[in-house]
Amino acid sequence: MSESIAVSIVVPAHNAGELLAVQLTALLQQDYDGLFEVVVVDNNSTDGSVDHLENSDYGRPVRIVRAHDGVGPAYARNRGADAAHGELLLFCDADDRVHPDWVRKMVDFLHDGKYDIVTSAVEGRTLNPSGHRKIAEIASPEKFQSPKFFAPIVVGCSFGCTAAAYRALGGIDETYRANEEVEFGWRAVRSGYRVGYLPEALVAYRYRVGFRAGFRQGMSRGTSFARLADAFTESGLPAQSATRLCGELLGLAVARATSEERGLLMGIALGRMRGGITHRNLRL
Repeated sequence: MSESIAVSIVVPAHNAGELLAVQLTALLQQDYDGLFEVVVVDNNSTDGSVDHLENSDYGRPVRIVRAHDGVGPAYARNRGADAAHGELLLFCDADDRVHPDWVRKMVDFLHDGKYDIVTSAVEGRTLNPSGHRKIAEIASPEKFQSPKFFAPIVVGCSFGCTAAAYRALGGIDETYRANEEVEFGWRAVRSGYRVGYLPEALVAYRYRVGFRAGFRQGMSRGTSFARLADAFTESGLPAQSATRLCGELLGLAVARATSEERGLLMGIALGRMRGGITHRNLRL
């Protein structure tokens, strides 16, 4: 039954290099037999990683959408959704790799009719054999979603929804520089939509490389974390505590951690402090 549904897979891409080809190969080798299109959104790439797709044959339709009037994954996903033809929209990232049954499981879950939006688990082992985290490893699928939050946390590298719901909600908030997919999911719940979690559909997540890249990612996440806490007071997000965050920073200084995760966690802590000051929800 689900094989008859038109599906669009939106992949935002900015200087993804050879990693984009890895993700596209995984998408176009799915065990899903129905019709689907892949929409690659070129968000100001300068490395030619998207240009070569015009002359490539992946065996299924791959469309290129040029999105050069804004920056960031939220903007790129919205432009891809605008151009998509599918009744269902799936979203993944250019530098990760979906598992072979990802499309089928995501589509079947949405087709069941119980949920309007679905997010899945990710795993950090497959694509990071030499860079396993020591203190911030990704949780197993059965523990990936925390029960303390009022609704599932949508992850941008693996979620899907009906096109009708996405457009009715106005897409993703482009003013967020990180955690924009979390805001989208929680805003959807507030608006009466049903968000579900599917642990069986997996995406192999690729870590950033080095302290600087991890720190930059962490700062964006931490700053937007404070904004989410301000916007969704009922969410279950912990209070912004300066004392606790300072303690976390001191602990990270001596923790046995990879360079990437040390940068990531320090960035999150400092970003939460900065965001807490901005949104006036930082406490002692």
